[in-house]
Amino acid sequence: MNLRECLPVTACAFFLSAGSLLPSNPDTPLAIVDGTPITDRDLGVRSKILQLEKQAYDLRRSAIESAIGQRILEKAAAARNLSTDEFLRQEVDSKIPEPSPEEVEGFYWGQRQRFTQPLEQVRNQVAQMLRSVKVQEARQRFLRKLREQSSVTILLEPPRLSVRLTSAPRKGPATASVTIVEFSDYQCPYCKRAQSTLAEVLEHYGSDVSLVFKDLPIASLHPQAETAAQAARCAGEQGKYWEYHAALFAAPRLEQGSYAELARSLGLDADRLQSCLSSQKYLEEVNADLEEAANLGIQSTPTFLVNGIPISGAQPFSVFREVIDAELARAKSAVSSNR
Repeated sequence: MNLRECLPVTACAFFLSAGSLLPSNPDTPLAIVDGTPITDRDLGVRSKILQLEKQAYDLRRSAIESAIGQRILEKAAAARNLSTDEFLRQEVDSKIPEPSPEEVEGFYWGQRQRFTQPLEQVRNQVAQMLRSVKVQEARQRFLRKLREQSSVTILLEPPRLSVRLTSAPRKGPATASVTIVEFSDYQCPYCKRAQSTLAEVLEHYGSDVSLVFKDLPIASLHPQAETAAQAARCAGEQGKYWEYHAALFAAPRLEQGSYAELARSLGLDADRLQSCLSSQKYLEEVNADLEEAANLGIQSTPTFLVNGIPISGAQPFSVFREVIDAELARAKSAVSSNR
C-alpha cells in the first residue's frame, strides 16, 4: 500500500469521492483475460480517480456558490430598480469613508514590500488601495448579510465514502445524527494534534455526534503503530479502550515497554494485556481496517469521514463545524419533510 503521513494542516484539506466512476466493490471484474479477471483493485488508480472526482465536485460547488450570490444580488438590486453595480455603489461603496492619514501610514508600512517609493510620494496611491480593500471587505459582508436573509437550499450532494461501522469502537450514541469515522495512527504527530479538536467537537455537539475509530498504522514510518493499535483493543477487553486510546496518543513516545506501563497507570491487569498482545489476536482486525482504508482510497493520516464526507489532516474546529452543521441541518430537514 502506498500509505503516507499527512502533510501539515494547510496542505491537507480536501474531499474525496466514491462516485460513479468507481465500483463500490474494488474486486468487481472490469476485464477478463483468458478467464482471469482484472479488478479495480488491480489497476492501482483508485486514489487518482477519487482526486479527479473531488476536483469535479469542488468546481461545481464553487460555481453554485457564485451563481447563488449573483442571483441574490440581482434580486435585491431589481427591487430598487437598479443595476447590480449601482446598487452596490449606493448600499456599500458610498458608505465607506476615506482612509485617515494614520490608516494610510499603517497600510503603507504593513505592505512595505509592495512599494519602492517613500510614503509621501505614493500617499494618494496607498489611500486608493486601502479604500479599495475596505470596499471589497464591506461588499463581502453585505453579500453575506443578503444571503442570510434569503432562503437558500443547495441540492448538490457532497461526495461520500461508505465505511463499515459494526465492530469498530464508538464514543457517543449510535443514533447520533452525525458519525465521524477517524482513520488514524497512534504515532502520527498530526493524529495526536487532532485529538484536542475531536474532544472539542464531541463536547460542543453532545449526543448529536459520535466518533468511530479505525486503525491506519503506517508501519513504514511508525514501527510501533501496529502494536499500539492491537494494545488498545486488548485494553478494550478490560473495559478501558478509550482511556487506553487517549493514553497512547498522550504518550511522549511508544516502545515495547510502553504498553504494560500504560496498562498499570490505568489500573489494568498489565500481564493480561501483555498476553493479549503476544497472541496477536487483534492483528487481523487491524489489518481489516488497513484494507478498508486502501479500498476507499484513503492514503493519509489522519483522515475523518463525517457522515461519509472526508476531511484530511489535523484541521481546526471550524472545518469540522462547517460540515457537521450542514449535516445536522440536512437531518433536520429530512425529519421535517417526513412529517
